[in-house]
Amino acid sequence: MHRRAWIFPLAAALAATLSACAAFVPEPDRADAGGNEAVLADLRQGRLLYIEKCAGCHRLHDVDAYGDDEWRAHVQDMVRENMVKLDRPEHASLVRYLTSLNSKPRP
Repeated sequence: MHRRAWIFPLAAALAATLSACAAFVPEPDRADAGGNEAVLADLRQGRLLYIEKCAGCHRLHDVDAYGDDEWRAHVQDMVRENMVKLDRPEHASLVRYLTSLNSKPRP
């Protein structure tokens, strides 16, 4: 039992380190969507795509790291170079999320 006692402190230290390095990937809210539930659902889908598809290959960038045109170009480059597979609705949701929340103030 004592052999595994180091696992819990190691896991806690790893969790603390990872949370300190976490990217600014805010959860969209009603204000971000202008009160429109359909837009809010699309923004949430875009965030999920960003986390699931993009983090599989590289670290996530803070959403406020780039302007609208830069985000559009980055996503298009990834698609064009076959680094990520996105259908049209996914592409639109991802870009909408990144370009809608890149100006959201940090907490």
